[in-house]
Amino acid sequence: MKGFTRAIRVWGTVVALSGALPGKVMGQPGLPPVPVVPSVEEPRVDPVPPSPEVSPASRIPAASPPMGQDLRYLVKLFINESWQAGKQAAAVNYNDLYSRLLTRTYRDPRPPIEVEYELIREILREYGDPADRFWDPQSFRDLLSRPRPPLQARQMGPRQVYLAVPELTPATAQQIRQALYTQDYSQGIVLDLRGSVGYDPQVIADVARLFLPRSVQPLLVTEDRFGQSTPWNSENLPLAAGIPLVVLVDGNTRQGATLLAAQLGASGNTVIVGQTAQGSERQTRFFALPSGAAVELAVATWKTGDGRSLAQGLVPLQKVEGDEDAWLKAALEALALPPRQPSPPPRPTVLVQEGRVGRFVLGMDTRNVDTHLLGNVDLIPAESRANVFQPNSDLKIFYLQDYILFAYRRPGVLNSFFADRIYTTHPEAMTGEGIRIGSTYSEVIATYGGPGENGYNEVVPYPKGSREYLRDDRYYVNYDALGLSFAFAVGSNRVTAIGLFKPGS
Repeated sequence: MKGFTRAIRVWGTVVALSGALPGKVMGQPGLPPVPVVPSVEEPRVDPVPPSPEVSPASRIPAASPPMGQDLRYLVKLFINESWQAGKQAAAVNYNDLYSRLLTRTYRDPRPPIEVEYELIREILREYGDPADRFWDPQSFRDLLSRPRPPLQARQMGPRQVYLAVPELTPATAQQIRQALYTQDYSQGIVLDLRGSVGYDPQVIADVARLFLPRSVQPLLVTEDRFGQSTPWNSENLPLAAGIPLVVLVDGNTRQGATLLAAQLGASGNTVIVGQTAQGSERQTRFFALPSGAAVELAVATWKTGDGRSLAQGLVPLQKVEGDEDAWLKAALEALALPPRQPSPPPRPTVLVQEGRVGRFVLGMDTRNVDTHLLGNVDLIPAESRANVFQPNSDLKIFYLQDYILFAYRRPGVLNSFFADRIYTTHPEAMTGEGIRIGSTYSEVIATYGGPGENGYNEVVPYPKGSREYLRDDRYYVNYDALGLSFAFAVGSNRVTAIGLFKPGS
């Protein structure tokens, strides 16, 4: 009898919803977009569960929306807002998910909204990004109403200013500007970003511009779900550009605050001090749901203006342990250091689209290279039939500093050898996808694919008779569909050379 009564109640809910909810989301009209809650700080720990004397039901608003409303909004956000939209749009179907919800509600004695929250958490894990997160109504209210310490600004030494920024908000740049207007900071600034967070790219750019000259641009770059990059700059006046700057970070520095610290750290006047800050590869935003709950979704990826990804976090130049006095002492000592020469950011040197490896281009005639390389060339004649990739061509292998050129003389050509395969061993060599000398085999196949993908093979390019033939401490992976090749060191499985050749050859 109880099961019959519950079935009648669920049927009544379905009938009521049929008049309140649109029939489909994908391909048909749905509910309007959910407004974004700007500049909300995400606590590092998960929301605290209710104490034993408080029932979970008391954390749910008395007037909850009809069952399935939060679920429908989540599906719409997946399709229209999420960075994983392409994957989710093909997999997430509201009707299927709502059927799962009805089935669970019928069997579960808890309030339907609690069952819906549980299903939303599962959907985020199943279809969402690792950065995606669900907040129940009470946790979200606590998040919005938490105390927000104000920006602190004070003199900490002769003509030195201390600025503590607990959160990067649209007002932060103006607050820092006003503080600098009233202080003498000619001998240095300590910017304390410990525990700081930020979500708005423009806010980060506006604060960064206060400390960086206009010649530094962009200040950060975001990439949306369509692969569209957006450079972010600022019209703010660079009040403190060229002034010695120390940035304090710790394990609670996250999201946009980590990006800000990294971008400032590229300046020769800046020293990053403290402890490793959290990684910030994903830009996230908060979206309120009809019940008062919320989801935090990854909506883009972001990097510093010079192209550095901070997925692994930001490591300071100087590590600090101890109490507050130890941190401030370390900051003052760093201000006293002479300006350092910033190292240039890594740039891709193996350019597949251009057919370029550093200073050499695929297909180049190597006649001029040949004149000064006596003793550094292997000559493999076509008659030997030893050439691995072009057995009908004569082959010269040029061993240069940081480069190895495979140059072939095709049948009918007299003097010219053409570089159709080029390797570089330069320690700063890097592909456009970020694989560099020292990357691991796992990183390479995660980027370009394993066996069976992109023409993966392990053919050794060196022919019999060359000095590199059958070296026991090397193995090679070629991607014939991409024209990329990698040499690995046996034992460490790390890249020792990166090669480029014509795809399909």
